[in-house]
Amino acid sequence: MGVKGKICFVFMLFVAILLVSATLSLGSDELGSKYRPSSTEPDSDYYACKLKCVKMSGGVDEKLKCRNECEEKQMQKERGKGSGETDPEYRGCKAECEKIPGAVEIERLRCKKGCEDYHDEKQKRERGGGQGRGQSRGGGGQYDIVFAEEAQGVRKMVGECHQSCQGSQGEQQHPQCFQSCIQKRLQEQGRRQTGDTRRPETTPRTDKPYRQQSNNPYVFEDHHFTARLETEHGNLRVLQKFTDRSALFNGIEKYRAAFLEAEPQTFVVPNHWDADVLAFVANGQGTITLIEGDSRQSHNIKRGDLFHVPAGITAYLINTDNNERLVLAKILHSVSVPGDLQLFSVGGGDAESSYYNAFSIEVLEAAFGVDRASAHKMVGQQKLQQGVFKKVTEEQIRSLSGEDKSRGWPFGDRKGKGRGTHSIYKNEPSVANENGILHEVDSKDFPDLRDINVAFSLINITQGSMAGPFYNTKATMVLMVSNGGGRFEMACPHLAEQGTRGGQINPRYEQVSSELRRGTVVVIPAGHPVVIEASNEQNLEVVGFGLNSDENEWFPLTGRDNILSQWEDEALELTFGFPASELQSVIQKQNKKLFFKAPERSGRAFA
Repeated sequence: MGVKGKICFVFMLFVAILLVSATLSLGSDELGSKYRPSSTEPDSDYYACKLKCVKMSGGVDEKLKCRNECEEKQMQKERGKGSGETDPEYRGCKAECEKIPGAVEIERLRCKKGCEDYHDEKQKRERGGGQGRGQSRGGGGQYDIVFAEEAQGVRKMVGECHQSCQGSQGEQQHPQCFQSCIQKRLQEQGRRQTGDTRRPETTPRTDKPYRQQSNNPYVFEDHHFTARLETEHGNLRVLQKFTDRSALFNGIEKYRAAFLEAEPQTFVVPNHWDADVLAFVANGQGTITLIEGDSRQSHNIKRGDLFHVPAGITAYLINTDNNERLVLAKILHSVSVPGDLQLFSVGGGDAESSYYNAFSIEVLEAAFGVDRASAHKMVGQQKLQQGVFKKVTEEQIRSLSGEDKSRGWPFGDRKGKGRGTHSIYKNEPSVANENGILHEVDSKDFPDLRDINVAFSLINITQGSMAGPFYNTKATMVLMVSNGGGRFEMACPHLAEQGTRGGQINPRYEQVSSELRRGTVVVIPAGHPVVIEASNEQNLEVVGFGLNSDENEWFPLTGRDNILSQWEDEALELTFGFPASELQSVIQKQNKKLFFKAPERSGRAFA
């Protein structure tokens, strides 16, 4: 490694640990106070000064000026001292080399050598008036510019690791993920600076499929559901914005995923979203009522039904079953601020839960044409059970579900003639065999899907079986596990380091993998080959929303009708380097489509 590369890498490491330790606590008092100024530590003011420069907002010029002021003060204190061991920055750098998490001895030695190189360069600058890394102008020179640029790079790196490990509190709630992310990015930075574009070989290839990836932005678990409404009668969980996790999801920033669960005999109070809602009934049965203009439409829903609630349309829901929980998997398409959602409710049993409460009582009196006492009834002063989810009686269920024939509807057609529901079981499955079943719905089947540009699929995989590998042509698939357990693997170019040889791009693909359990959400971008496996103990059911394409296509990479089976013999030979006859014997061997028996996973238990 050249001097410049070593200094950049060491400073990247040194500043990263400074920044993470002093300003973004990992939840440990020891780590949080690592660089806290202390009256007993020599030159603690110098550390505090450098930290201020790293933390300060502003551009390179401001950081450079701040850095120069710190150097000037320190040089005045250290003038005449030539030994590196008397330089607190040098000693601090070496100390940090000993603390690199997960580092082997050779990495620590390289780090210490970098500290020595940096100290030598610093001494040259001090003795030669700026000679060393380049001619100094105004006391800074290239070295200080590099420092400012590296500091900005570290801030970006920390921000990306925040997103990867769950939003702005990632390092506090998931310190192992955060540390792993920082270390991996520092190592990648070091390889780039030495010109080494080879992939790290720290883990044997055979172990890779079994590794749970902690910094995997494509997988969302329970703690990523950042917005919640929870009571004893039900819950609503909304997944964090996809773009809060990674910039890779900018193409789907307008969409959010959510689960709603209502206990038996539960009413969900009327509300509307500033978003289009597509919901799939994953379990149970009930009635959904939509108020649209001067009409009211009520639809009985059951497992396998899709329904669409347009943005701004007031809807209320009831679980009519006496025993089963009603479970909805939802995708929401925001119509105001991309990815930001607001739920508007007329009440939940108290004044704070009604948007009527935002208006003055005088406005409500005038708008309703009633006296003040009557107007107060509209802001939730009634004594009811609190919350969006409310327990109901058998009589109320019969009335709300339309079973009570003695009551008439005050306006409109009760069943409506417009928007409705669509059962995914209305058509034959797209693919079905003993290893699994695929149901698909697009805008030709259910025109409402065109409004939000989404296609739908339900994948049921038999225990011990798998779907794929396959890829989607247009849609970014959001897979929501509604039942069972298993795992998935995906080929991803975004997380792999793309090497170059002689100016030519050499594609690289990193395996993204994770276990799957009920409630897990996985994002599969368009074009990315993927495999989904069910565990040996239970079937796996996955709800799929295809975003940005209401008529998605998918192509199998193995089995019957796979894309290789359509290639000409010459194309196969030129691509793989073997005779076409040998390749065809492999390509044509599997006669099933999409669903196959999964490989044996001895010693590996699924969630």
